[in-house]
Order: sequence, then C-alpha cells, then structure tokens
Amino acid sequence: MDFLIKIFKALANENRVRMINLLLDGKEKEIGAFADTLKLPYKTVARSMKILEHANMVSSRRWGGYVYYVLKRDAGLEYNKFIYEMVKKRYSSTEDNSRILKKARK
Repeated sequence: MDFLIKIFKALANENRVRMINLLLDGKEKEIGAFADTLKLPYKTVARSMKILEHANMVSSRRWGGYVYYVLKRDAGLEYNKFIYEMVKKRYSSTEDNSRILKKARK
C-alpha cells in the first residue's frame, strides 16, 4: 500500500486521532490506558495502534506482557510534526479534551 494512503487511513478514524492526542504529552502508554480513557474495547485499540504503527506515526515496545506506544519523532519524519500540530490544535480548544487528558494522567 502506498505510504501516503497509509497516513490518510490512519487519520481517517476519529478514535485514532484521539489516541495520537493522548500521546502528545511525550509519555508512552499501554493499550489498556487508551481503552479505559476512550471507553473502547481493547481489541479495537490494539488494531488502531497497529494501523498507526504501520503509518510510521507511533512505535511500540513489549515489556512484561504489555505493549507500550509512543509517538515517533524521528528525524526525517517532518510530516509527523505537522500532523501532531494539527491534532494538538484540533483538541486544544475542546472541553472534552481536558477531561480526557486529566483521566489519562491519573
């Protein structure tokens, strides 16, 4: 699949965009944290994170039976910075975002 198509596919789902927003704090998060915060089934989150990983937007690591995700900020991924800024602006003015971020930090 064309790389540009992968990026658009990853961003075409509101829940995946919300997951990116939760990772903007720079901390890695486990799939369960996304599921709890966004009130989504674990399998849905796992599949969505795999799509974001294939689009080179997040990276994962396994540790102790859990999978942790963090945003990719590698050199050469300039489009990621642009996308992260757009997501940040999208959610910075919504009240729903502050509620979600407070819950994610607990």
